[in-house]
Parts: sequence; C-alpha cells; structure tokens
Amino acid sequence: MEQTAAVNVAIPVGEKKSFKSVLFNATHNLKMAMLAIYVLPLVVISYLYMQYIYPMFTARGDDVMGLGISAVLTFAVVLSILGMYLISRTAKDSVHTLKSLNDNMDNLLCMTKRFEETGFVDTLAGSAALSAREMLNAEASSLLLYDERGDLRFEYVEGAAAATLKGKALKLGEGITGWAAKERRPVIINDVQSDPRFATHFDKSSGFVTRSILCVPLAFNGRDLGIIEVINKRSGLGFDEQDQDALVTLAGHASASIYRNKSYEEMKNDFVHVTDILVTAMDNYMPEKKGHARRVARYSVKIAKELGLNEQDTRKVYFGALLHDIGLLKIDLAEYQDKEKFKLHPSFGSDMVRNIGQWKDVASIIRDHHERYDGSGYPSRLSGQDISLGGRIVALAEAFDVMTSRHSYKAAMRFDSVAEEVRTFAGSQFDPSISDVFLKCFREEDIADA
Repeated sequence: MEQTAAVNVAIPVGEKKSFKSVLFNATHNLKMAMLAIYVLPLVVISYLYMQYIYPMFTARGDDVMGLGISAVLTFAVVLSILGMYLISRTAKDSVHTLKSLNDNMDNLLCMTKRFEETGFVDTLAGSAALSAREMLNAEASSLLLYDERGDLRFEYVEGAAAATLKGKALKLGEGITGWAAKERRPVIINDVQSDPRFATHFDKSSGFVTRSILCVPLAFNGRDLGIIEVINKRSGLGFDEQDQDALVTLAGHASASIYRNKSYEEMKNDFVHVTDILVTAMDNYMPEKKGHARRVARYSVKIAKELGLNEQDTRKVYFGALLHDIGLLKIDLAEYQDKEKFKLHPSFGSDMVRNIGQWKDVASIIRDHHERYDGSGYPSRLSGQDISLGGRIVALAEAFDVMTSRHSYKAAMRFDSVAEEVRTFAGSQFDPSISDVFLKCFREEDIADA
C-alpha cells in the first residue's frame, strides 16, 4: 500500500547548510569587494603620496600644503573605512533577516505538510495551535471553532491555561478574540490590560496573565471557521506586522485543512455520532476509563503519522483506537474482575464491529490491541508481524495512557520513567520499531489531561 511521508518533513539538512554557506560567501565577497573598491585605492594613493609627492613639497619648503593634502587623504581613508563598516553592518543585518525568513519558510513547509496529512479536526486543531505557538515564540496559543450555536469554542489550547479554557466558549464580539472574529480581520494588541475590549474573566479563571495578543480569523471558501490566536511574545517586545503575516499564512493553510476535514466529517455525521455515543457510553460505564479512548486515539494518530501511514490507514487506526475497548460493554460489571472473562473483551469488540461497513476495517485493531510482540498476550497469543500494525500501535498508545493518566487505576508516572518502561519492554510487550518511533517523537508535553 502506498504511504505518505512522515509528518515531520522539512528541507533536508544539506540544503539548509548550503543556504547558510551561500549567505556566508555572499557576505564575505561583499566585504572584499568594498575593500577593493573603497579602501585599497585610497591606501595606494596615500602610500604613493607619502613616498613620492610629499617629499617634493618638503624639498620645495611647502610643508603646509603637503600636510594639508596628507590630512585630506587621511580623512578620506577614514571615511572609506567607516563607510565599509556601515555597509558591512547593514549586510550582516540583511543576512540575519534572510536567515530568519529561511527558517520561517522551513517551519511553514513543515507545518503545511503536517496540516495536509492530518485527517481529523481535533488533532489538526492541536497541530495548528502548537505550530503557531512555536513559530511566533509565544507563551500560549489557542484555536477556537464555531459551534452549532455560533459561539466560538476553545477547540485546543497550548499553554498554562489549557486545562481551564479547553471546551469553554465565548460569544461573537466578546473580548478581543470575539471582536476579531466579528470584524473578520486580524488584530494585534500589545497592551491588552488597557484595551476596553479585553475579557478579563478568562484570565481570572485560569490565573494566566495576558499581556499581548495576536488574533487571525480562520476562513475558507467563504465559510467562517473560527480564530487562531497567540498570546504573550516571549521576547517581551510585543507582536508586529511580520508576526501577523506569518500567522495569516499559517491560518490560511490550517483553514483549508479544517474546511476539508469538516466537510468530510459532516458527510460522515451519523457514523461519527454513533462512535461518540459508544465512546461516551464507555466513559459512563466505567468512570475510571473516562477520556481514555480519546487519549489513546490521539496518541495512536501521532504514532501512525510518525510511521508514515497514509490518511486512510491513519483513519483506521484512529477509529480502532477509539473503539478498542468497546467489547467491555458486553461484560457485566459484576464480572469485570474475572480475568479470564476480561481477556475476552478484544474478541467481543472485534465481533461487534466486523459486520458494520464503516468499522469492519478496524476489527483487527480491536482484536489485537492486547497482543504482545513476544506472543504472550491475549486473546490469541499472536506474535510479531502476525499482530496487525494498528493493533501494535494501539497497544503502545494504550500503555502510555495507562502509565501517564491521572484518571488511571494507578498513580501517574513521569515521562522519563514511562520512556524507560517502553525501552525495557521493546521486543517483548511492544513492537521495537514502534517503540523507537515513540521514544523519538513523544515528550512530556504530549501527555493529554482531558
């Protein structure tokens, strides 16, 4: 099956070095050219004057004229050197600007690739918000989408206020963000606290202090989708027009991807709603698993993207992860502690979905998510490549959530401890190649709280 490239795609390192080398050589050549054009001729003239002409003035007793011309030549040499220094400094600033533009272009290329390959609005929102925060060196970022009532809802939040703001909504026109959405144009406010439009209650509820903000509307094909915003420039200098242009470009790519995925999701509306109903039923059936399926789905998609799976296969992994524990609904809560009965839930879940057209492709993922790479898992004691790739991905993603979630049945572990566990059990519990990808691309900040 044809696969797309992995998510983290950027210009090859060799090309980056080549670009920097070209800039360095251009700067060096410019300096040498200025030296040859401005300074060397004057130095040569001064030398010839002092060696041959000035002695002639001295021999004739016209020392004053000789000294005057000497002073003028010396002054000309000094001015030439000063001019060369100023031009050199300007060239250095220009090189720095070009380097910054090159870095931003690299970032935008990488982000665009990431947006194009993200198949789901929730993971796309997180990717866009994180990209905006990193690209503009901000303390926090958010992506808000219009909900069914026309309110702007925080779909994803990056930063200290994430736990407080995620899922909250604001009215169109409320606060600076709502104003930007209503006016349908970008806005930069670098002294938020003195702006009368600022909605202070969000800061009060989260404890976060907003100092500066840059908001850009998300829209595509005539349809308003929401707002992306970055908060508090880390440099402390505030956001500028260059930052706004960069975020407008990013927002354009994100909007196209969000529109595409929203359209697809609306076409599959009934399917998505049924899936959500089942996942919610799982959350309520076993409160200790609340949010577990969605977190595992998020981790699984990240792994699938890093492995280079195409959108269709990634979508299978996503829904397989969402429904991986659906078989538990066929086990009475009174039998939940029966280990032998519990070990049947992957088979129960696989049987529940295999005859449903939209889900039949994820049946193997559900069946295999408790198999172990060394063949000691359940329900079928499959090993190695006999376990479906989706099943191997979800197995690691689920283990990661169980070890890190504060909702788990055991105390949450620090990321470094989790990484050590994954490293230790690679080849026995987990597929080694998937373990390598996890250790390469997952960090502490990837742990989801919701």
